[in-house]
Amino acid sequence: MFRNTQAAKLFLSLLLFLSLSFQGLTIRGQDLVAADDITGGGSSVFVFRGSRKKPQTRASGGFAFASGRGRSGLGRSHVNSQIFAAERKKRTQTVAANTRTRQQTAAGRRLAMSNTLTAKAETQLDANQTDAAIASYREALKLNPRNTKATEGLSDALTAKGIDLAATSKTDAATALEEAVKLDPKNAVAYAKLGEISDAQELTERAIQNYELAIKADDKFSAVYVPLGLDYLKKGEIAKAETYAIRAENEGPETADGRYLRGLVYLKQNKNAEAKAEFDKVLALEPQYAAAKYYQAVAYGQMNQDDQSIAAYKAAVQADPEYAPAWYDLGVAYYNKGDYDNAAASYREAIKYDPNNAQAHANLASTYRQQEKYAEANAEYKAAADNGKKDPDTYSEWGYCLGKTNEWDKSVARLIAAQELSPDAIDYNNTGWAYYNAAQADKAAKNDEAAKANLEKSKASLQTATEKNPKLDAAYANLGTTNNALGDFEAAVAALTIALSLHNDWVVALNGLGIGYRGQNNFTAAVQQFDRVLSLDGNNVLGLYNMGETQYAMGNKKEAKKYQARLNKINPVLASQLDGIISGKIIMDKAKQKIREKIKIPGLPF
Repeated sequence: MFRNTQAAKLFLSLLLFLSLSFQGLTIRGQDLVAADDITGGGSSVFVFRGSRKKPQTRASGGFAFASGRGRSGLGRSHVNSQIFAAERKKRTQTVAANTRTRQQTAAGRRLAMSNTLTAKAETQLDANQTDAAIASYREALKLNPRNTKATEGLSDALTAKGIDLAATSKTDAATALEEAVKLDPKNAVAYAKLGEISDAQELTERAIQNYELAIKADDKFSAVYVPLGLDYLKKGEIAKAETYAIRAENEGPETADGRYLRGLVYLKQNKNAEAKAEFDKVLALEPQYAAAKYYQAVAYGQMNQDDQSIAAYKAAVQADPEYAPAWYDLGVAYYNKGDYDNAAASYREAIKYDPNNAQAHANLASTYRQQEKYAEANAEYKAAADNGKKDPDTYSEWGYCLGKTNEWDKSVARLIAAQELSPDAIDYNNTGWAYYNAAQADKAAKNDEAAKANLEKSKASLQTATEKNPKLDAAYANLGTTNNALGDFEAAVAALTIALSLHNDWVVALNGLGIGYRGQNNFTAAVQQFDRVLSLDGNNVLGLYNMGETQYAMGNKKEAKKYQARLNKINPVLASQLDGIISGKIIMDKAKQKIREKIKIPGLPF
């Protein structure tokens, strides 16, 4: 939260005066608690559900096999006109002899005309006059429905049509291809293209079915080995994926795609060094193969070679600037390294090319939270929720950031949402935290009735938190704070004593306990608490101020002046206010009002 200790101390001292009163003063200053997962508000403590700096995870749990909305694993069409032409050549050579026989034995003019139209259609198809060829084949079949060559030719022509249409209308392409395989169940190319279209629509099961039918039609149709292997990886069927990786390697020439599939299989098997070596081979064959650069980065990351991983992610987005998963994982890598500026920039690029990625919005929000850009964080949490990310962690962090922008009603609402999704002690504690701070905002607005109502709600939430988890120190600290604010000092002392039994020498609770004792006019016990705070941290501004004020209340003006002098070295503004009280120039209520009017803390709600 704070970049240095001095800034934290100044922050604490300024915030202290937002709610001072002579007896039972409630402290709303921000105090950083030692534990990573707790951020304290003086004596009002917010607890993050995981950790304040919980590491983020790569896309799809570290194996972002294709972006879904962005680039696919291969990033280009594989069933194309060249593959179609090669397969058609094989098929026409196979049926040539039978065709001549049929022509020699054909009887009647209709059969002869059908054969003539079939020959014309073949010429048209060879000349890429696909629509004309389709029309000629259909006329030939009208004359002779048993014209096998026309049937197979029409299937081929519809396949060519489907391949052409796939770039503009996958629906129309699928219609043509489905007719093609109905006419000729041995049309491997049509099945393969249907599989490719299904992949583009993220219909993995349907894609696998079509690829398998292509292999059934032609067991050596190697064009489908890689996409079929990739689809089995999507399903988590690694053994089947490896089978097709081996077939791609053994039954055809070395290709970048085949190496890419093998690398992904290794990656899934957690053989990261072997995976990285395969991706190196891919890039030797095709230096701008962005997906290979991306998964090379994943392999580096899984080997904890973070610098190399970042460099590889950067290479991936240089090769393909619209590669959203690479931008996303680059953001994760920078975030986990603590480089929040680059993390935010990377997440913004990921969102630019994948605007509905809820997790990217949530991660960007968390990054802004680390940068203390709370308004920006709130906007991104909203975008995450609008895109379907409505989980306790998102609502909890969002509630915290709304508090940081003084939007306490909204903060309460988000934290209640988190509580409803996950009704555990932490969420009830945080709801109590928000109600407490909402009450302080009400007090500042001189709405004492609303303040008391919010304090009672805070107390109820915090009591529930302590019941759900009797070991949650923050809940007892917050309950003590709230009871101090309600003037129930006996209950405050009891709660804060438990907090300190769970979290020894916690200055947040020690200061609160001192305030509780002072509210009971037990000045000796109050002094003991503030003295312990200062023995732990001699420059603790809350401790110095509270000790000075307590000494003055006890009639020890000389001692009070000593603490005021020490405070003056750290925070002259607070020291001046304490000096005014000690000298009698400022009475407590007027001092409190002046502080509220003069001390402005931009962006900080407490």
